Amino acid sequence: MQARGVPYCHAVLNYTLDAAGGEGTTPVEVPIFDARGCDLPFEGCGFRLLEHALPAVEAIEASDLSASHGAAVQALARELSGCDRTLLYPPIVRSPQMATKVADYAPITFVHSDFTDDYRFMLEDPARPYAAYIQPMLAAAGLSQRDVTLARRVQLLQFWRNLGAARPDYPLAICDARSVPRADLVPFVVPEYGGLHLEFETFGVRAPRQPGAHHWYTFPAMTQDELLVFRTYDSACADEDRPFWTPHSAFRDPHAGIDAPQRESVEMRVLCLFTDD
Repeated sequence: MQARGVPYCHAVLNYTLDAAGGEGTTPVEVPIFDARGCDLPFEGCGFRLLEHALPAVEAIEASDLSASHGAAVQALARELSGCDRTLLYPPIVRSPQMATKVADYAPITFVHSDFTDDYRFMLEDPARPYAAYIQPMLAAAGLSQRDVTLARRVQLLQFWRNLGAARPDYPLAICDARSVPRADLVPFVVPEYGGLHLEFETFGVRAPRQPGAHHWYTFPAMTQDELLVFRTYDSACADEDRPFWTPHSAFRDPHAGIDAPQRESVEMRVLCLFTDD
């Protein structure tokens, strides 16, 4: 594991407190490196920057973005993963306007990875609260929970696009998965998110014992023709005891200035099913 690259900044990230179960954080100053030009293999680090000309955004509404971006993002997911079927989750827009409506849609300023090993079990179990959320989406895509159960592999990819200023106040930092051992992860349950009762398990991340042991990166000045894709679950990795998590967090960018515009971004998750049909 190499590729630290060019230093970008030092910034404070909020790590989960030991034994806090996601209830508290502690600020830690970390070095963040410029990922542009670095040799960071996706299979190992868990993320990759793509150049892709998605449609221009005129109104930042999740429903519009689902319609305009959905087919292209799912095609990218199939190309990147080699999967057989895909399911697009509803896009999440993070902007000042959305945050006033839904507090969960402000930039997330603590180190986390979206899902734990429990993700696939949750998808397959019709008795879990998550079923009421995922079943209608599966049905609309011509899929079912049985299709998930029968799939030999399940992967979840997230596609992140900057919709606003090139240097917003809180861009995204992302961590090389290989630098974060399982012992640094703290699973905890999120009962509700975005006004929905979901009860999904996520990973908070403890600060490493050795400062700088977690390798943090960012892609400065992302344009609207760039997409950051990162892995948030992969059953193949989980089965082989390899990292399927990709810790990430918003951070206050010291280069953006105190009057930096607030972040406007969209994240689009795609469930990838490998069926061998």
